[in-house]
Amino acid sequence: MDPPSACRGCGTDLAGAADAGTTWSQVWDVKIIPWRTEYLLPRRRCGCTTTTTARPPDGGTVNSISFGPVLNTAAVAVTAFGNVPTERASHLIKILYGQDVSAGFVDRANTRLAAKLTEAGFGEAMLAALLAEPVLTADESPVQVVTPAVDEDTGLPVPGAPQVLAIRTPDERLAWLAGLTSRSYDTVIAALRTFAGHLIVDGYGAYQRLLSSADAVLVGIQQCCQHIMRRCRGVAKLGPGSLQTWWTGEVTSALTDAHTAVQAAHTAQQPTLDPDLLATLRERYDKAVDSGITHNRHRDWHTGNHPGYTLATWLKTHAEQVWHFTKHLNVDWTSNAAERGVKPAKRHQAVSGYWQTNQTLNRWCLIQSYLTTTRNHGLTVLDAITRAHAGNPWLPAP
Repeated sequence: MDPPSACRGCGTDLAGAADAGTTWSQVWDVKIIPWRTEYLLPRRRCGCTTTTTARPPDGGTVNSISFGPVLNTAAVAVTAFGNVPTERASHLIKILYGQDVSAGFVDRANTRLAAKLTEAGFGEAMLAALLAEPVLTADESPVQVVTPAVDEDTGLPVPGAPQVLAIRTPDERLAWLAGLTSRSYDTVIAALRTFAGHLIVDGYGAYQRLLSSADAVLVGIQQCCQHIMRRCRGVAKLGPGSLQTWWTGEVTSALTDAHTAVQAAHTAQQPTLDPDLLATLRERYDKAVDSGITHNRHRDWHTGNHPGYTLATWLKTHAEQVWHFTKHLNVDWTSNAAERGVKPAKRHQAVSGYWQTNQTLNRWCLIQSYLTTTRNHGLTVLDAITRAHAGNPWLPAP
């Protein structure tokens, strides 16, 4: 390249200036060239007069055209990861790769991958690996399904709104999404009934059944402190007076200080918190919660109990679950991992609007679980999908 003509500092002409060496700059890009492979398939005629043709090595069909792993990966990645509607995805593939594909091909690419994952037992392997973990986090979110599921016994639509359930390890190493026909208690907790570890959740009451049933094996529940803090901020805005701000702020402050103490204990490799420190923090919390109950017990609200009273009584009832992380230092204090787990479903719905049936929702959840987890284990989307189509998908091990 030509040397610079003027100083970037003072603007002096650099013609004849001293040589100061060189440095470097790179431009990275991708060159996409469509290519085709044609196989000449030998045919043999048996003595019975039947003619048999060799099968194509890529699993295609005779006298037909099929698309290879890159286009199949593009179809799945754009729809399952990119949340692009099927027909729009076919247009994007044409723009990016110069290859005409139909919306039907895009849909079939997802169907084929889901079938391969089901055949290999990916769902069962994932749930087995998750249930063997010491700590899990879970969250659920409503989604829009055009054609609701039908009850096999009555023939009527299943009551309730369809949901996507996310179950993840706190480090997000393993991720599982499942489509649910409703948010009924038994439906939500079905996959977690045999989980024998610590579960981090928001305040939804369904998870309490994992502790109260006769065959319960769950060690304990950690209520998400981030949810609690958001609820506290919401109540503080309602007022009235500084006392409302004080007790909600003191709850938030006590939990934040407890989290800081837990992190310090981790750094110092201490197995437990200092009992005097923990007692002081818990006393602050209890005093603040009692104040919230007293302050809001007789306060009128258009829907019944004042939100401050509802929150304070809930915090008192579930105090041990709120403070679970201070006694079990390997348990995170938030369900942020699971919250991030349901975000893809929310994004997909915001872009595409809905899923047509529960079957297409379940297919999307299966593919999303596979691609998210394999990416967290160092595989590219192309590698993960190619392995699955070859009958050797990545599977988690407990």
